[in-house]
Amino acid sequence: MSPRRDIVPFAFLGGMPQRPIGSIIQLMFRLLALLQLTRAALAFTAIADAWTVLLLRPPSVPADPMWLLILRMIITGVVSACLYGFGMALNDLLDARRDRIFARHRPIPSGRIGWRTAIITALLLMMTALFAAAMLMPLSNTYWPLSFLLAFATALLIVFYDATSKYLGGLGLLTLGLVRAIHCMIGNPQTPLLFLSMLLLTHVALISLVAYRYENKRPRLKWWDVATVITGLVVLNTTALAYMYWRGALVTENLPMLIGPGIAALVYLLWATFTLRQKKLTPRQRGERLILMGLFWLFIYDASILVSNGQYLAGVAITLLLVCAIVSFFGLRWLGRRLTQPRLTYRASSQN
Repeated sequence: MSPRRDIVPFAFLGGMPQRPIGSIIQLMFRLLALLQLTRAALAFTAIADAWTVLLLRPPSVPADPMWLLILRMIITGVVSACLYGFGMALNDLLDARRDRIFARHRPIPSGRIGWRTAIITALLLMMTALFAAAMLMPLSNTYWPLSFLLAFATALLIVFYDATSKYLGGLGLLTLGLVRAIHCMIGNPQTPLLFLSMLLLTHVALISLVAYRYENKRPRLKWWDVATVITGLVVLNTTALAYMYWRGALVTENLPMLIGPGIAALVYLLWATFTLRQKKLTPRQRGERLILMGLFWLFIYDASILVSNGQYLAGVAITLLLVCAIVSFFGLRWLGRRLTQPRLTYRASSQN
């Protein structure tokens, strides 16, 4: 009697139960769809931002004990990843009807993830993020749940953007930057150094503004949308500088940490100018490249501000996150292409 072909090879190792290959393929598809729903590869950008603010300190301030720092990094990473995944899942849930026409490849309109699964995933991610943020309070030497409040504010801004403000032009673009600016302080809410928060706010808002125009999104931007973004950036950054002055952080010893991010911003500006002038690319492709590179460039800002401050080991940690993000991003793309044909083949064979 010939052996069955739908049994996993080497299932005898470790007493593993034998399972049909079809079940394993379906499990892989569900996991891949879940990772695509939450944009797991890009969640590393949020983790890097929060870790940078957590690790960044004035040269005259001693570092926390290593065990405490690592514990806070782990919890902060959980908060960041869950908030990012929550935002992406909620976005796809609210855009499901639209995506049936314009983006049928996404997990929900393609049927790879059901509504109920997506809703449960989003709720679990949000609750996990808030719970983990609350756990940071006893580790931060404060009697106020500042990390929880910042995480809650970030979640509110995410809901506001996904449900409303992304259809309001300039206000939505400013909200995107504000989400990044507030989120990055969750791990270290008492920091007097808001340089990175200001940089994230400005970078995300401005590149989103330019990309919005090139991608020809709706509603069309008007002059008051641009004015809203510029005015909001001026007001928010001025407020941040005033807070830093009040905390005594605008001193000479803290200024060298701006050298790296300044150089990084100039390099990105030169690259963006070159990319936007590429005639062989459609305007939509230029906008998409601007956004994608802008997201990965956040790692450069994070690492450069730490290295400029003399925190080389912390800069290496952020660089490792960049490597993880690149491998995950292109790995998920590769898996998505590789698993499409086997899935169709399996379904076709199962119907015969």
